[in-house]
Order: sequence, then C-alpha cells, then structure tokens
Amino acid sequence: MSVMDDLLRHKAEQIAKEHEGFKVEVVGGHVVMTPQSNVQSWTIFDVQAAARTAGIEQSRLISDVLIKFPGDPDRVPDVTILTEGAKEPYSYEDILAAVEIVSTKDDPNDYKFKVEQYARYNVPIYLIIDPFRGECTLLTRPRGTDYAARESFKYGETVTLHLEDGSTVPIPTDQFKRKEV
Repeated sequence: MSVMDDLLRHKAEQIAKEHEGFKVEVVGGHVVMTPQSNVQSWTIFDVQAAARTAGIEQSRLISDVLIKFPGDPDRVPDVTILTEGAKEPYSYEDILAAVEIVSTKDDPNDYKFKVEQYARYNVPIYLIIDPFRGECTLLTRPRGTDYAARESFKYGETVTLHLEDGSTVPIPTDQFKRKEV
C-alpha cells in the first residue's frame, strides 16, 4: 500500500467518524461518501434474513464492517458472509460472499473497482444488487481481475448462493424495493 493509500484510508476513517449515516470508502484513489438509503437498509435486512433462514449463524453475517485487503483499500461490504470461526479484524480470506447494494445510478464502484479487487483477492462470490435496474448480478469463479461466471437475475427471481463451505443460501428478490433516480 502506498503512502497516498494510507493517507486516503486515514482521511476516510476520520470522515466516517464525523458523518454518521454515510458509508465512507476509498475507491479508485478517491474517498467516496455514500448516504445510506432506506432501500439499501431494507435490502441489507432482506439478504441477512435469507441467510439466517438458510442456517447461516448470526456470527457469520456482518454488515458495513471493515474487511482488510493488504496492499489495496480496505472494504466495507453491505453484507458479508464469513467463514466459520472468522474473528476480527476480518480479512479478505474470511469472506465466503460479499454483497453490495448499488447506491447511486451508473456508479462504477460496485461494477468495476470492487469487481476487480474482489476477483484479485479470490473472493469466491460477489453479488451486486442494483435497485435502479431492478436486477442482481451474481459473480463467481474469480479469475485475475474478473469473474469467469456472471449471472443476471431480475427482481422477482431467487438468487442462490452456493458457498464454498457447502451451504446454500437462496435469496428471494420479490420483496426488494426499486430506487428511483
């Protein structure tokens, strides 16, 4: 990690402390502040509820908690499903699935920068939920800076996560709310 990355991360941490209700991350060399919306909040709750219903223990589900990526900006996924026994501070190696809810229309953060980083660190499953488009993109089988498998689901369909630990998490999307611009 460069000196600039350290400075940006430190600045992002300061901003996060001062601005409650915002998700603050370093993405593509910029500090990005995103206000949390009710649609994001409800979607996070729905994803976590689906995981709990599928038998994932509460201790393996986190939301907006820092994940370390040595050499790259740390991430704060909207929902993370962790490996059994994962302990803080969490590392990319603890992730079975990362879920991001798109917060601004046509934003490259979730579709470009995070895809590249999650794939590079072999995060096995990355689910992008887009309330603007009313669709989900499921990325699996990381290869380099991309994923070899990409599936799209319209709201109303069920997205099934097949975790590396053998667990299966069906996520019904029929209750997901759309977000207008």
